[in-house]
Amino acid sequence: MNEMCKGIVDLVISAIRAKSKVDEAVDEKYIDDLIYHMSSVLSYELNEQEFESIRKELHHRQTIVMEPGIAISSDPNFKNWYNPIDIDPSYSYWERYKKYLSSDLLLPEKVIQSIDISTTDIVNLLGEPVENGIFARKGLVIGDVQSGKTANYISVINKAADAGYKVIVLLTGTIEKLRQQTQSRIDEGFIGIDTSDLERERRNNPIGVGLINGGVSVSSFTSIIKDFNKSVLTNSNVPLDSLSIPLILVVKKNKAVLNSIYKLFNGEKKDQTYNKINQSLLFIDDEADNASINTNSQDDDPTSINKSIRRILGLFMRSSYVGYTATPYANVFIEPNTKEDMANEDLFPKDYIYVLQPPSNYIGAREIYSEEGQYKTMYRVIDDFEDFLPLKHKKDYELPLDIPLTLKKAILSFLIANAIRDLRGDLTTHRSMLINVSRFICIQNDLKDLVNDYFLLVRDKIQHYLLNQDYSKYSLLNLLEDVYNEEFINAGSFEETENINWQSIRAQLFNSIKNIRVESINGGNASKLLDYKGYDNGLRLIAIGGLSLSRGLTLEGLCISYFYRNSVMYDTLMQMGRWFGYRRNYEDLCQVWMSEESYSWYQHISDATDELRDEINRIYYSNLTPLDVGIKVRSSEGALIVTAKNKMRSAGDYVADLSLSGDYIEAPHFSKNSQTINSNIEAVKNLLNVLQVNGYTVADPNELSLAYKSTKQILDVKKEIIVEFLKQVDTHHRNTNFIAPKVAELIESSSEELLDTWDIAFAQGKSRNEFNILGKTINRVERSIENTTSSIITLRKYRIGSLGMATCGLTEIQCTQIEKWIKEKNKKYSEKRAPDKEYFKTDIKRNPLLVIYLIDVKSSENITHNQPLVGLGIGIPNLKEPRELSYTYKVNTTWLKENYDEDELEADDIGEYDD
Repeated sequence: MNEMCKGIVDLVISAIRAKSKVDEAVDEKYIDDLIYHMSSVLSYELNEQEFESIRKELHHRQTIVMEPGIAISSDPNFKNWYNPIDIDPSYSYWERYKKYLSSDLLLPEKVIQSIDISTTDIVNLLGEPVENGIFARKGLVIGDVQSGKTANYISVINKAADAGYKVIVLLTGTIEKLRQQTQSRIDEGFIGIDTSDLERERRNNPIGVGLINGGVSVSSFTSIIKDFNKSVLTNSNVPLDSLSIPLILVVKKNKAVLNSIYKLFNGEKKDQTYNKINQSLLFIDDEADNASINTNSQDDDPTSINKSIRRILGLFMRSSYVGYTATPYANVFIEPNTKEDMANEDLFPKDYIYVLQPPSNYIGAREIYSEEGQYKTMYRVIDDFEDFLPLKHKKDYELPLDIPLTLKKAILSFLIANAIRDLRGDLTTHRSMLINVSRFICIQNDLKDLVNDYFLLVRDKIQHYLLNQDYSKYSLLNLLEDVYNEEFINAGSFEETENINWQSIRAQLFNSIKNIRVESINGGNASKLLDYKGYDNGLRLIAIGGLSLSRGLTLEGLCISYFYRNSVMYDTLMQMGRWFGYRRNYEDLCQVWMSEESYSWYQHISDATDELRDEINRIYYSNLTPLDVGIKVRSSEGALIVTAKNKMRSAGDYVADLSLSGDYIEAPHFSKNSQTINSNIEAVKNLLNVLQVNGYTVADPNELSLAYKSTKQILDVKKEIIVEFLKQVDTHHRNTNFIAPKVAELIESSSEELLDTWDIAFAQGKSRNEFNILGKTINRVERSIENTTSSIITLRKYRIGSLGMATCGLTEIQCTQIEKWIKEKNKKYSEKRAPDKEYFKTDIKRNPLLVIYLIDVKSSENITHNQPLVGLGIGIPNLKEPRELSYTYKVNTTWLKENYDEDELEADDIGEYDD
């Protein structure tokens, strides 16, 4: 969009705001008329493409919304003390940053309003920085990967400065490029000058908020060029007790750096009574989920870093520590060995946890990987990379000279996307493609050469032959057109227009791709290669890398992602998902290439993380505390896996507290052992025999008006029968929350009346093989395999059943009541079916449920020895005493090696391997 079009957008928005103050009704025709009117005011004639781009921009600005976050506090009576309205706008840090969000970052007005509300909530939780006051507050903010938490904490910093916080420390990740990237955003959003000019002893160059209001100032001990170091320590002579303006330090998560800061602050004048600095410190940890990095460096060791943070906090009379995490798996929850250790952890968010909501235009895991995902068409399958570079490979692996077809198609898609974006008028925007296939630097560098060779070959053919009438005689250009048809026209949501079609793309393509660079991003080169400021006309980049591209760095304008990695680590995979975020004006061009297995694992992680967030929301509505959030996170499958890997560095156990109350669980992992498979079938036969002897029959779903018609249901079964069956079944111990004998023991020992009577459902499938259930015949279910190891079979999507099995045992009236309750409690389920576990969280009476699946595995190999697998699902309603159905589960190195292939838990990209 050119400057004239941007000017028209600004004028139209101003007119809409003026009208809205008098009359809320602003329809499409009114907006269209305004566009034409403002274009005539500026004497600029719009073409069709420009008119549509302006309409799209106005739609974005007016319709994007963002729900307020939720605060879980240990003290519900903690009083609000901060209101931004009380600050003089002429001297307000927040006021100028708010204008910057609108004018420079072009955030929609409703999103800015929501950021204002949520950050006011957070600042109120920090503690009031009144002189001579004393407090040490600790909190945690949970967001989404690439969702805008940077804008949130910069807003908090600005408001905290308005409120009187004078010392601000912002802790970034362990990578210098990430620190520089964060410093750059602080320069633009808080300091208002380019700090690199300070290092070069140039005249202060106002940028960002400094161009909006230069009347408020900030002092900084760090810059884009330099982290805090000994020279700053030696030359500093700014007494903290007499600071008139805020002081900020943007530093790496490094023990040596933090110790230098401690030395600086420790030399300051102390209050005689408390022996502490009489000043207010805001300490923000931007990488509170950075717990899984397996490093031998003492400078990066989490324990040493946390100790350094505590020492700094302890120097001040008033300190407020806020951790920001992009996933719920924050290290403060999962690093301690037990929940007691967690509660006593010095950096535990004892005072509050704040959960952010992303704007409605955020593209996250649920939007790509869920069945109802708005952007699920972004997914493309990689099915040919294993022969080129196996998932399990050494750093000296020799790559073939010809890259796989899927990678060629992904590269060609990136070239086409560049042409389309230029044709849309986004001429100076940054563009990038991500290729993440190995943790080894040498492999990344070798692949960079092969990709560059292919790109240069394509560029040459496009330059010399694409505009010829007979271009299709060149196989490479034929493939280019095929990619346009297959990956843009026939897939995704891209639609041609009069001005953007294959002919116009052909004419534009060479100019759009001629300056594309192919680079390997790793180690220290990230600072130089991702220096976006050096490209006024936009950096166009194919980036090949590992950790540097996975841990916080932003690839601007990312539209094509090619990902082939073998990891089951929740936090690692979510951080690797750099394709999450905002793709304004090019969301229809984005593609995410990965294997079916990786897609399924991301889908599983997305579902599990969403369920965990639902649990946190439920904790909020139940008026529980941050400790309850920590316990819930620790008991999740994701936390178990993440911490198990961390514990490979030590011999300690990690103890999780699991509760089955108000939950529905399945056991999707199965033993390959033939004896186990056979004994589980015998357990089912024994169960049916006991049911028959005791006079149980299969219920008639029509006669009883049961909600679920197709299963064979046996109602009101005594607890003792359920317990005896579960004692005989062997669910594999990789099913951390469903160890059948342990569940049986808990049910047997419980005094809850609700557990006395059960319903049983045998799932009906489509297999040709049948099974007799008390004189009634069912077809066994068929399931695909996600993966197998030497001892374990895991089902596709890490699920046994499909949604809806939780309604088994319910009458139609019960089911209607429960679904009404669910929709009232969580509006997101008003238009889609709720997960099965939601049917057990209501206050509406129902029996606990046991679902049995007799599973025929779809496999060319006879891995189940001609027998069906026995799959189980159990749903238990909310109990009066949930602790009666709770148990602890230990995870350690032995557990990890028994349940995962070593390569699934591959080392993070550290040291000689990557960064």
